[in-house]
Amino acid sequence: MSDPLTRTEIETLGRGVGGSPWHQVSVDVFDRPAEAPVLGIEELTDRVLERLPFAPRFRRRIRESVTGPDWVDDVDFDIDRHLTRHSLEAPGTLGQVTDLVARGLMRPLDPAHPQWDLMYVDGLRGGQIAIVTRVHPAYVDGVDHVHLLQELYDDEPVWDPPHPHPWQATPEPNPTDDVVSGVVDGLADPMGALGRWATRLTRGVEQGLGWVSEQGVPGLGRQEPAQPTTRYAGGALLSLASVNRVRDMSGVTTHDVLLAIVAGGLRQWQTQLGAEPRDVIALVPLAVTDSPKLRSAVGCQVAPQYVRLPATTASPQGRIDHVASLTRSRIDSGHTVGGDRLTRLAGFAPATLHAMAARTVTAGRAHDVFLANVPGPRAPRYLGGWPLHSSYPVMGLADSQDAAVCITSYNGRVGIGVSAAAPVGSFVEGITSELLRLDGGRR
Repeated sequence: MSDPLTRTEIETLGRGVGGSPWHQVSVDVFDRPAEAPVLGIEELTDRVLERLPFAPRFRRRIRESVTGPDWVDDVDFDIDRHLTRHSLEAPGTLGQVTDLVARGLMRPLDPAHPQWDLMYVDGLRGGQIAIVTRVHPAYVDGVDHVHLLQELYDDEPVWDPPHPHPWQATPEPNPTDDVVSGVVDGLADPMGALGRWATRLTRGVEQGLGWVSEQGVPGLGRQEPAQPTTRYAGGALLSLASVNRVRDMSGVTTHDVLLAIVAGGLRQWQTQLGAEPRDVIALVPLAVTDSPKLRSAVGCQVAPQYVRLPATTASPQGRIDHVASLTRSRIDSGHTVGGDRLTRLAGFAPATLHAMAARTVTAGRAHDVFLANVPGPRAPRYLGGWPLHSSYPVMGLADSQDAAVCITSYNGRVGIGVSAAAPVGSFVEGITSELLRLDGGRR
């Protein structure tokens, strides 16, 4: 059985910079519990196969048909095509993992098969392992389709061995059947046929995108996209308690603090690259209440909002105050969904929410930076018996973006992933030092 792509999915597939690929990446680091055996690639493969029925689109590919692009089962689906292993020379570091991510941001996924892959990385210090997952954001809509990682990670340790279930692909429809079916349906019910085409064009657009029309957006002087050269990636791990202390001292929200420290990192990055600091327009997706016509699997939609990040403001506290004044009207609108609600979702919902956030680029407004902040679970999540230590979300560049910054808070930690077409070391260091200054030098 085929399923037509929505307009949002079609537009999402067209994103990228100068023909370079566009991926959502999750770098998830796991601690090895003392009582657990090594989590090998074989067990990981079985756990993925066991959970794929709950994320069925991850077995589907996109087929071009005479009636438009459709989702169809990959009749040649092979899990070994999607899972690989990479061993670091111990003791490996997060920097080595982000180097792998940077290379992966320039490597396209195979459009002839489901566009995702998962890399198992061992050799990290302390016996940790990392799971690096790439997926095209078109695969996750948050309504009927969630991210595989949301289903793969559990709220409690699972010690029982996985039991994958047999799966049989539905054969692809014959192309001539598409033509005949479309013609016959159109003759029998011309208005219904028009309605189906309208559905193809508009289904999914109601996922909060209409909300953007309420916002005024400053113009940009630079419209040229970043060139598809080398990609760079980096990650930082912050203390959520430190972020919250700054929040309480400043009388703002956690979201405001995180946006402000990113602005501080951006200022240092611009200076390091030899440019004068300048304010930039950031696409900052925001969780909003479900539309009455479209209920999601995660209890919210994600809408685009645009914020001018105050990189020219010299004072760290001044940046917080400036960001808070910009975001207050959005919070007071009554449309937003509180972070507390998002932290209680089952599984590992940040993976789904980051994909939903990525799809807001289809709103089409020019911006310099993509900045997604997703509050995650406050309690541990597990892959089998292995506890998730930290998660670093990373997004490839789309359209005219200079950089993409993704944030996930989880279990007392805040993981931040940065990607750009220029080295990001000073950006990451600027974020961490900004929080350190604001928190009075406490770590």
